[in-house]
Amino acid sequence: MVYARNAGKLLPAVKNIDEKKFLLYTLSKRYLWYYEKTRNTGSLDTSKLYGFDLLKLAQQTNDTKTLARAYNNLQEVEYESGSYAKALLLLDSAVKYTAPDNNYDLRIIYFDKAEVLLNLKQYDAAIVCANKTLELDDSVGNKADKSDTYFLLSQILQAKGDYKKAFEYNELARKITDSIFSVQRTANVAELEKKYSQQKNETTIQELEKKKQLYLLLSISGLLSLIVIALFFRQQSLKNKKNVLETEQRLNRARMNPHFFFNSLMALQKFALKEKNNMVLASNLSKYSKLMRATLESTYKEYTTIEDEVEFLEEYFQVQQVRFEKPFAYEIKVAEDIEVDELQIPSMIIQPFVENTLEHGFVNVQDAGKIVIHFYKTNNSLNIEIIDNGAGIYGNKNNNEHISRATQIIKDRIYLLNLKHQSNASFSVNNNDKGVGVIVKINLPLLYKGTS
Repeated sequence: MVYARNAGKLLPAVKNIDEKKFLLYTLSKRYLWYYEKTRNTGSLDTSKLYGFDLLKLAQQTNDTKTLARAYNNLQEVEYESGSYAKALLLLDSAVKYTAPDNNYDLRIIYFDKAEVLLNLKQYDAAIVCANKTLELDDSVGNKADKSDTYFLLSQILQAKGDYKKAFEYNELARKITDSIFSVQRTANVAELEKKYSQQKNETTIQELEKKKQLYLLLSISGLLSLIVIALFFRQQSLKNKKNVLETEQRLNRARMNPHFFFNSLMALQKFALKEKNNMVLASNLSKYSKLMRATLESTYKEYTTIEDEVEFLEEYFQVQQVRFEKPFAYEIKVAEDIEVDELQIPSMIIQPFVENTLEHGFVNVQDAGKIVIHFYKTNNSLNIEIIDNGAGIYGNKNNNEHISRATQIIKDRIYLLNLKHQSNASFSVNNNDKGVGVIVKINLPLLYKGTS
């Protein structure tokens, strides 16, 4: 980003309008790309500023092509910010200023529009835009783009609950295989007919006829066998994909806990009424907003680094300490040989157990509560221990029920992890035999950035 910052400093000295437009467009794209890579919100704000400067310059020069691209740049910023309704309006403006014969840019706009409508849960409208994208794919002629569009349609239909059609789009490649088989069968029959026509005597003709019949029977038997095997494996594949989809849906529902957000807001409201220190209140509000943003973003992130997870847990504990009048302590320990900024774990794999301890494990416990989270490596695996001094598994009926809920969440995460990486990740939940409370042990494969 050093070169991008230096280029931004040179903007005032650029006199050529076309060069200035190109530089503004490039800088807006560059900072947006950097945000997508690092999630640095400052980069997103900078991208937006350059996008608005580009829009103003395009309006002043009545440059419709640049206007369309400026609107599209700004919609990407709003999309990353979660402002899908604004993104949709900006995309409509981009369509308005794009030439009707500019199939390449129109294809990008309608694809982005389908994605925005998917996030707005307007599935029927999203399907219309995706189908329009397919039409433009045919005119542009890029097979990779068409593959992306089929995948987007599969996502929309999956979200809509139409799993059958979603799987059909993922299986379109099978048609190519079928066409290859058809060509091969035609070639085999043609070869037999050629040999048959070349023979001059009746005996040779009869022998060839028998061979032709034999090959035909073998081809039919082989084809039927292939069809049966293909149908069997396709059925198994559909069943596995259905299980994966259902598991992912359960996880996405479990990641968002409305009770936590509601209780935290109520606690902050009470805090605001009692306290007169605005700086403390603002600090707590900032922690809560960061925590809420991290929880929402985890819905789209399959993995997170240990560094980000520790930061999330710190914020989570601090917000919870504002909520609860009864004090509790926590400790997060990370072994020195762990690369916290490179080693990754599945998102939200620890929080369900921590939440259970705070909400139910410390109820009716006389001593001050304490939670210890320990990250360490053994051999080729990452180990996580979550230890509390609460009521234990059987000490509180509600605690037992919520431990079961947390256990189901981690079962789903580990099921998907083992399925994707062919690993042997596991976990256990038991009463702490060294004292009171519960001890959770999680064993995960070593997943570094770029390998997950």
